[in-house]
Amino acid sequence: MKTPIVTLTTDWGTQGFFAGMVKGVLMNMVEGIQVVDITHGIEPFNIMAATFVVKHACLGFPAGTVHIIDVASSQTEEHPFVVVKAKGQFFICCDNGLPAMAFGEDIEDISRIPVQENGVYNFVAYTLFARVAAMLLNGATMRDIGPHHEGLMQRRLVGWMPQGDAYRIYIHYIDNYGNAYLGMSYKEFSELRQGRPFSMTVRDQEVNEVMASYWQQHERSDPRRKLRLTVSATGMLELAVKESSFTQLMGLKANDSVLLRFK
Repeated sequence: MKTPIVTLTTDWGTQGFFAGMVKGVLMNMVEGIQVVDITHGIEPFNIMAATFVVKHACLGFPAGTVHIIDVASSQTEEHPFVVVKAKGQFFICCDNGLPAMAFGEDIEDISRIPVQENGVYNFVAYTLFARVAAMLLNGATMRDIGPHHEGLMQRRLVGWMPQGDAYRIYIHYIDNYGNAYLGMSYKEFSELRQGRPFSMTVRDQEVNEVMASYWQQHERSDPRRKLRLTVSATGMLELAVKESSFTQLMGLKANDSVLLRFK
């Protein structure tokens, strides 16, 4: 890459100074670096939300990009710090289930990051991950970072499953507007649907069309009747309420589910 790029995906929040500390040390170690904030708004320790964000926001960066992911990064013998190479990019994180869920078959290589026995890693993105990122951007190989790591922690991210004559679809992520991203892509939905009419049950409401946008006209005036099923930029089905919050009006959150039936 002409410009070395590092991204940050964390649960630090935006009020503290943590991002500034990491950016400062990176800029001291890598000349001309560009640091991109993916988000610091992941719910603390929420690996599922972090997985969704990384999978949909990070994989589109240029080959050679280094991604620092600091969510639930508590190193243990069972959950070591690792660098995962996927789609030509490098992801520095903890082996806490996120790498296996986010990258799956796209994984090309994995290195275990060595740590000092008496090292202090309370702020691992600053004390360790930034240094590893700088090494990679300055030409280090995966084996320069550490030995090959086998056996990622397996944690299944369930998107949807058959349930009798229906399909139960789980909510994977809630954005800042209160919109819900479902665990079924529009492609999967279309393959199951095969052109048939459908009904999606959301609490006591039913949706029976996929709208082109949040703003498509709807004849009903009840605020909850402004419920929209649409397709997000990620390609996943999305539930939203026009000019309001889906989660506030419908009382559903991440890991809750809706029911889909075809007629």
